[in-house]
Amino acid sequence: MILNRYLFIIMIGMIAMTSFTHTYGEERVRAPGFPEDAGWINAERPLTMEELRGRVVLLDFWTYCCINCMHVLPDLARLEEKYGDRLVVVGVHSAKFEGEKDTDNIRDAVFRYDIHHPVLNDAGFIMWRQLGVRAWPTLVLIDTEGYLVGQVSGEGNYDVLDRVIGNLIEKGDATGLMLPSLPLAREVDMRPFSELRYPGKVLGDSEGQRLFIADSGNNRILVVDSESGEIIDTIGSGAAGLQDGTY
Repeated sequence: MILNRYLFIIMIGMIAMTSFTHTYGEERVRAPGFPEDAGWINAERPLTMEELRGRVVLLDFWTYCCINCMHVLPDLARLEEKYGDRLVVVGVHSAKFEGEKDTDNIRDAVFRYDIHHPVLNDAGFIMWRQLGVRAWPTLVLIDTEGYLVGQVSGEGNYDVLDRVIGNLIEKGDATGLMLPSLPLAREVDMRPFSELRYPGKVLGDSEGQRLFIADSGNNRILVVDSESGEIIDTIGSGAAGLQDGTY
């Protein structure tokens, strides 16, 4: 059932939440399993819905050419940091264009965007259709017992997700379910460090014989001797953020 945005919804048990644009009705519905033949990134092997029980699961339906999907990634990272092992985000990549269906291309995008959570390649739009997804990005919440809660599309949904995830975790704590470790293998940890990772721009200083290289993937600016190629200085700590540091 499609509901108007900001409609007050009563969900699982006595949990109240707002801003979810689609819910799965009052009758509890099990989340569908992951497609068996899907390629996985950031995981040692394919995951199953059953092994995620005890955690809140947030499915992120995205495609790597979508700027709105990129804007959602910082919100997902904040939620992962806040809730730790009690929340698992799973990216469900549903390609908009033919070239985006290739798992290796998605793997490169996961590395480029510094995504740490597991991602599956839903090239056949199997989960997309099962869950009634209609737009990129769409976020689908699943409770600690594996039941669907609701979904919301677009950007700017951090506050409602934070509130509902917190409520679901609090409710799930009473179940006594164990949390087995997940077979995760981050793409960023499996690739050798490179001095340049997706550099964005270069500024030449002919008088000082220097190059300033925006090393976007490593969150820094390198100051390089234009003759020798030697790194003279590094601007930035290497950590992502929106606050100026000292230099």
